[in-house]
Order: sequence, then structure tokens, then C-alpha cells
Amino acid sequence: MKTKILFIVFLLSIQQIFSQQIAGSWKGDLDIEGNKLPFIVHIEKDKNSYKALLDSPAQGAEGIPAEKVSFSNNELFIEITSANASYKGKLENNTISGNFIQNGKSFPLVLKPFDKKNNKDENLEILKLSANIQESLHKIDDFISYLEKNNAEAGEISIFKEGKEIYKRNFGETSLSQKDKVTFQIGSITKSMTAMMIFKLIEKKQLNLNDKLSKFYSKISNAEKMTITQLLHHSSGLGDYVTGKNTMKWLTDKVSDEQIMNHIIEQGSLFEPGTKVQYSNSGYYLLTKILEKVSKKSYADNLKETFVQPLQLKNFYTVSQKPTNVFSSYNYANAWEPVKDFDFNNIVGVGDIATTPTNLNIIINALFAGKIISKESLSAMMPKEDRFGMGLALTSFYSKMFVGHSGGTYGTNSLMIYNGEDDISIAYSLNADRIGANNFTIDLLSILYNKKFSLPNFSSTKISETELKQYVGDYSSKDIPLGIKIFIKNGGLFGQGTGQPEFPLEYVEKDQFKFDNAGLKMIFFPEKTEMQLEQGGGKFLFNKKK
Repeated sequence: MKTKILFIVFLLSIQQIFSQQIAGSWKGDLDIEGNKLPFIVHIEKDKNSYKALLDSPAQGAEGIPAEKVSFSNNELFIEITSANASYKGKLENNTISGNFIQNGKSFPLVLKPFDKKNNKDENLEILKLSANIQESLHKIDDFISYLEKNNAEAGEISIFKEGKEIYKRNFGETSLSQKDKVTFQIGSITKSMTAMMIFKLIEKKQLNLNDKLSKFYSKISNAEKMTITQLLHHSSGLGDYVTGKNTMKWLTDKVSDEQIMNHIIEQGSLFEPGTKVQYSNSGYYLLTKILEKVSKKSYADNLKETFVQPLQLKNFYTVSQKPTNVFSSYNYANAWEPVKDFDFNNIVGVGDIATTPTNLNIIINALFAGKIISKESLSAMMPKEDRFGMGLALTSFYSKMFVGHSGGTYGTNSLMIYNGEDDISIAYSLNADRIGANNFTIDLLSILYNKKFSLPNFSSTKISETELKQYVGDYSSKDIPLGIKIFIKNGGLFGQGTGQPEFPLEYVEKDQFKFDNAGLKMIFFPEKTEMQLEQGGGKFLFNKKK
């Protein structure tokens, strides 16, 4: 049986409420560390008493029965013994105001009447997998065929349900002439493997979560304050060694361990350990070195002992094994172009593993089944108060919470996620991606959970270079300190922000272009020598330099 993990600590059972005026539906939001946890109480009269059911959308739970409740003199008292929690509130002016108490902590909670039938908030909708999962898989197949037909994606996807693979497809690779290839670079999903192996050392009493970094590397700023926990949780304050001093992509050619360590020392500490969370590749580089030092084994041997042999994995490699069956990465530049990716020797334990989506699903299902680390270790890895846990992160889709990790190299994007409630996991790698991995994920989940979505639009209109030249130039904005260069390459329009990689702009309609990977849209006004950039809900006006 799978180990069911609740992503939110509060699983409530709201009991009978004794008052006719309190019958109906009520909605409230618990504010927990800045995160809103909505729940809805439905109260129905039953002879001389009342029945109550609870919906907890953030947990995907619906119709949880009530147990024990009292309502007297307009005061509502609820005791939830199974969660060591209680609620006491007073009904005034059609609003119940009070406090929710759990494990000695008190949270303000206001309940107001709720009309479920006319609710338009999609975040309060309880999502469920289709009763006919095969029908959903056929729709996913059609969706991928559409992307393949439009030369939009190349990669592989695997879906597991109840621990077994129910869907697998490799797509788009024939157009890239890739033969005898099987595996993909999974980028930062490697960090999940590194974290699990660190916890194996902790279970063997060879390492402690409270051990200080100074025990291993004393020259790093604040090393005497940084713990293994903080390195795992991205709360150490370390910078990101993957970003170079003078250029972003300094790790496409082999550099020495000494160069990397000096760069980490030079970047120093960005904040006091434990005071905030900021994603850090440097933390996992150091964790990998600690893993090898404490275990007295190479990273490859640790992987073999923890994953390859117990799970009988094939096609699972670290860079030292020099795999030759890895799909190459491509970027779209009005045509697919090979990407110069990392020299993966520079990111061992951080992002160097090459494997298949099927293997990723095998691993994450084994993790939640207790076959890799203990239940206690898994609980420690799980995200608590923010998105990041220790080697695991949350991915939300409306009311559904998935846990796992994403990974991106300079040309391949991957994902490994699991939802315990539905016992479903999804893993994919995209080594040629035009629509953006985030959009790909949303569309997949929309199909699985019966949400409406629109197929990506691919224009077949060809714009001549003569027409494109009217947009070419250097643009600047008073709104944001970013310059953007617009130029022509391979017969298509491109953009490039100051100090950033270039990106292709795909024609939408007259004077409008988009880059789906970044959710970006540009509207040009040639007669005014202006351009409006739209991204993330913001609109920024740029002027072309004369």
C-alpha cells in the first residue's frame, strides 16, 4: 500500500452543529505562514439535529463527515480530536468569527455563507481524475500528436497509476534525426536523488541534519552557522555557482573542482542561514562532496547502491559513466538548432543524471512506498511551510498538490511529480520545447482532471525579412532597467535582453509576436518606434533608439 502524504497538516472533521439558523454552507480561510487554506462546511438539518460535511479543496478532499459540535447562545464550538484541534466562534450578522486552535497554535478563522452552486472560484473546485482514465490518456495522445505535427515538441512522457505505468510515449525525435538514443538529461531532478542518499547516511548515523558545513568546508562564509538541513532546504544563504562572474554560462566547458570551490567562496553568503529561502545549486554541490566524503564512495557507486540495484534500473547514469545514448538538446530559432549544454562533469549531484521518464516514475513511487528511505526521512524531506522541502518541492494545479522536482539544462526540461491522493505520478523530459514546460504540464493536468484548455496556436503565416526589418533595433524602457535587442536570424525575428540568452519570436498577427517558453508577448508600433512587452500580467512600454 502506498504511504499517503498529506500536503497540508490540517485535515478537519467538523461535527454536528445544533442551530437551525446555522444550516447552510460556510466558507473560511486559514492563514498559515502566508498561505491560504480554504475549507467549506455544509450543514444540513436532520430531524432534531444537524449533519455537517467538510470540503477541503487544497487537499482535494470532499464530503468529510462531522463528528462532535455544539452551538448555543450563538457560539459555535467544534472539537476535532483526530487532528488535536478545536474551533470556537460566535455567529453575528451572518458571520462566524473565531479562532482555530491546533497543537497549541491559534489561527483567526472567519466563516461566511457560501453558495457552492454559483461559485466561480476555480481554486475551490474539487478536482477528480476522470472515471475513464483510458479516455483521458487517448486525449493526451491526441494532444501530443498535435504538438508533434506542428514541430513544437520532442521528448518522452510516462504516467504511472497505482505504481504501474499506464502511458508512455516518445515523440518528435525522428524529425531531429536522433537514433539509438534512450535517455535524457534530467537537470535538477538529480537533487532529489542526492537528498535521498544524504538521508540514507543520516539513517545510518553517519551524518546528522544539524551537522555544520564547517565540519567539512570551513573556508566558506558562515560555514560555522550553516547546517545540512539548510543546505538541503535552500536556506543556507549560499549563492549559485552555476552563474558565472562575467558570464551566465561558464560551465559549458570543463572547469576544475578548485575553480568551482573558489567561485562558491567568492560569492560568499547572501543572507544569514535559516532566515529565508533562495534556490542554491551551490548547496547541492557541497552536499554531493559531503556524500562522497562521508560514504567513502563515488557518486556513481552511491547511485548504484541506493537506486540502480534495489530498483533494478537500466539506463540510469551519472556523468562519470559517460553515457552515449542521451538525446541531444535543441532550441527553436525559426528552426531547431543544437544546444551547447553543460559539461555535466561540472554539476555532479546537482544536475548531471541522465535517465528515462519511466525510471523517474519508478523512483518517486518507490520513495512514497517506503522502499528507498524511511517514513521519518520522507516526512523530513516533504515541503512544510513553503514550496521547497529537502530535495522535494510542491507543484500545485488548482486544488491539487503534487510533490517532486523539476529540472532544466540549457536545452532539456524535465519533471517528476506525484500525487498521493490519486496515487498518480507524471514524469517527462522535453529536449526540444517551443511551448514551454510549464504550459506542457498545465495542459497535461487539464486533460487528466477534466479542465478546459486551449491548444497552443501555431501560425503558418510567413513574414518576409523586408517586413521584419521594421521591428529591428535596440529598445529601452523607463519602466524597467532592461534593454532589449530585436534582430533577424534564420529568416525569423529574435529578441535578447541585456546579459540574457537570445529567444525566437513567433508571429501571432499583425505587429504581434510571442515567446511561449517565457509567457511573453510583444506588440510593435512601428510608426511610433515603440514596443509593448507583456509578461506575467505586466505591460511595459519600450522605445526604439534612433
